[in-house]
Amino acid sequence: MTKENLRKLYKQKRIDLSAAECQTLDRMLLSHLITLDWSTCQYLHVYLSIAKFNEPDTMHLVNWLRENYPNIHIVVSKADPESSVMANFLWDQNTQFQVNRWGIPEPVAGELVDEQLIDAVLVPLLVADTQGHRVGYGKGFYDRFLARCRSDVRTIGLSYFEPVERIEDVGVWDMPLKYCIYPGGIYRF
Repeated sequence: MTKENLRKLYKQKRIDLSAAECQTLDRMLLSHLITLDWSTCQYLHVYLSIAKFNEPDTMHLVNWLRENYPNIHIVVSKADPESSVMANFLWDQNTQFQVNRWGIPEPVAGELVDEQLIDAVLVPLLVADTQGHRVGYGKGFYDRFLARCRSDVRTIGLSYFEPVERIEDVGVWDMPLKYCIYPGGIYRF
């Protein structure tokens, strides 16, 4: 299927999930995420979930990491809709958030973090394929962001659904994942 068709299908599949189903799926995702080796990670970039779209909730992992790996710096982004670029900020106890026009909580201000410092990125997606390609919302923010990160950055997609066999129209600018975590397990690419 094409990205457009997959985007439409998986947006609807996620919207159709109940709050209880999302909570169950989030617990399953966390059970797989905590099996990854976090010992060498110093900077982890996380997306903050858009509740109205039933995105996998990253707060479970953030809370677990803060308890088990308190030295990991959590990084969050603020999107500039004019340039389609994301600025990255350290998330500390002083960080204040504001919901943007897309419903995404973003830091109001804070300490900027260079992309080259980031060791791992939790990547939002609607669905991935078995080769590590993903379908997002189609704006390209994460592809541009990941292109500026180090080549060894661990890109970890979170999905409520098992990867599909193949996305037909992958572009040269599409940045592949290194992992896709879904309720049934972990795909490593």
